[in-house]
Amino acid sequence: MRLLIATGILLAGLGVFMLVKGVSLHSEGTVHVGPIHGTVDEHHTVPALLGWVAIVGGVLLVVAGSRRKR
Repeated sequence: MRLLIATGILLAGLGVFMLVKGVSLHSEGTVHVGPIHGTVDEHHTVPALLGWVAIVGGVLLVVAGSRRKR
């Protein structure tokens, strides 16, 4: 029961962090084909929808954990 509440709070906090701060991923790669060398540099941002999903999921876990205690 307390584990559900704690997990819900952490998940909702992560969702708020994703909405406020924004999360971006960075990846680099190098390709060698004979004498030719190429590099790839990509930036990806995590959609804000995932932050909202995490917040709603966290709230649902907190509600489920609080109802199981009774």
